[in-house]
Amino acid sequence: MGNKVTFYLMRHGQTIINKAGRVQGWCDGVLTDEGIEAAKDAAVGLRDIEFKAAYSSDLHRAVKTARIIMSENKASENLKLEEMPELREVYCGKYEGEIEKIMFTDIMKYLNVSSFSEIRSFSDFEKSYIDSCAALDETGQAEDYDTLIKRVMSGLNIIGKENSQSGGGNILLVVHGGMLRALLKAINKDLCITDMDNCCVSKLEYDNGKFKVLSINDKSYKERGEKLRKSN
Repeated sequence: MGNKVTFYLMRHGQTIINKAGRVQGWCDGVLTDEGIEAAKDAAVGLRDIEFKAAYSSDLHRAVKTARIIMSENKASENLKLEEMPELREVYCGKYEGEIEKIMFTDIMKYLNVSSFSEIRSFSDFEKSYIDSCAALDETGQAEDYDTLIKRVMSGLNIIGKENSQSGGGNILLVVHGGMLRALLKAINKDLCITDMDNCCVSKLEYDNGKFKVLSINDKSYKERGEKLRKSN
């Protein structure tokens, strides 16, 4: 039997593509000034957490955010960042870089609903949204839900197994909002997830090959860090 592993899953900081209201899957934008400041706030809020290891998606926005978090950490020793393509955001094919409203309108027409809030009310929102995007992509490159979950879970299982066998502990993972919502819902279908804010933390436990969601979209680390930075 291995030891328990606790994943601290964080969405990256805001990017110029986020701010412009465009679709950002595998296409990549640099962090905005606000995104950098939010990452610094979260970094200070997490600086007393001892991380055994640190991982991120190999996309720049996640790597940059992870390095900011690691630079402030006082409790961990010799942390090195491992970048993993398995942790990337969902790939949106022809919609990459497109204005979000255009993609949302196409998906609404495809699902025959009058508003995006109707889709959000679906119990399988993440699957419906991702599968619709894939079905509408004539290039055939966009990932469907099952492909996304298989990819992400393969990465998490590798990380969980390796760190469980070497003593367990806390693991930092900086990833993406869409894939994180889908991942958490895939693990616990009873969850209701409406938002996944930049630089907020969701916790996941790995124990002998099984995953358990501990918390979702926790803003407290970022808020604590913001207060500490303002007081200094």
